[in-house]
Amino acid sequence: MDLFNSKDRPRPFYYNGVKFGPIHSPDAMDMVESFEVRDDDVFISAYLKSGTTWTQQIVSLVCAEGDISEVCKVPILRRTPWLETLDMKGTGEPMPKVLKSAPSPRLMKTHLPYYMLPRQARDGKGKIIYCARNVKDVVVSWHNMRLMTHNLPCGTWEENFKEFITPEQAYNGFWWDVIPEYWRHKDDGNMLFIKYEDMKQDLRGHVVKIANFLGKTLSDQRVDKVVANCTFTAMKKSPSTNFTRDPTIQEAFSKAKGSGIEFIRKGEVGDWKNWFSVEENETLEAIHREKMAGTDLTFQFE
Repeated sequence: MDLFNSKDRPRPFYYNGVKFGPIHSPDAMDMVESFEVRDDDVFISAYLKSGTTWTQQIVSLVCAEGDISEVCKVPILRRTPWLETLDMKGTGEPMPKVLKSAPSPRLMKTHLPYYMLPRQARDGKGKIIYCARNVKDVVVSWHNMRLMTHNLPCGTWEENFKEFITPEQAYNGFWWDVIPEYWRHKDDGNMLFIKYEDMKQDLRGHVVKIANFLGKTLSDQRVDKVVANCTFTAMKKSPSTNFTRDPTIQEAFSKAKGSGIEFIRKGEVGDWKNWFSVEENETLEAIHREKMAGTDLTFQFE
């Protein structure tokens, strides 16, 4: 079953009051709460368009045994399957069911809010790496994602912006609910909270930080190889990480053809300044001040 290229695509739906895109699966999500977590499981979590693929690439290469150049050829969705979906390029079964028989260590991607993660992970089993990104660039990246894929309904920039800042309409939860909740768990023993902007400033340092968190001792040469394959340029060139260059799923991104937009797009901090009107910036700033009051979590916006 090929959900990426299927012509019979479901619509967005609500699960426990949260809106999710059609690539997610209610059947899979029903199994997530009771998913049996192993001690060496790694959950790579992030809000939509917040550095998930980047973090997946780093983690999968840090954990790789053997030739990194060969590992890089394997599609990222095979290296780090998406927990709350169906097996998109295989059996079509819910991914939690498929992962039951997967060999260890299991690396898994998720966009779920913290309270929807497997109960055992929330109780401290396995490892959770959470990557957060400044909300203004998230809005822009999410809009561009919707422009390129026909798996997601897309409005104008103004419509998508308004939807993003409306709690009941936001996909995968309201940003100002989801990110502070993960931040509250930043000191949990099985949690590593990192920021997209910090990775931009010090990629090598974050490769080492992630390796240490996962209990991996890498030689300087090995770290250098991981870093070389985790740069924006390298990931944009590779069909294994840049979905718009993967021939097996290009149909899902057919709207991107001729547009110049790619899944790995700019990777910049501050691109929001090319999109936001003065009024939109003031509106989001007001929400941000109100919702982030009382938390010491801050972001670099440019």
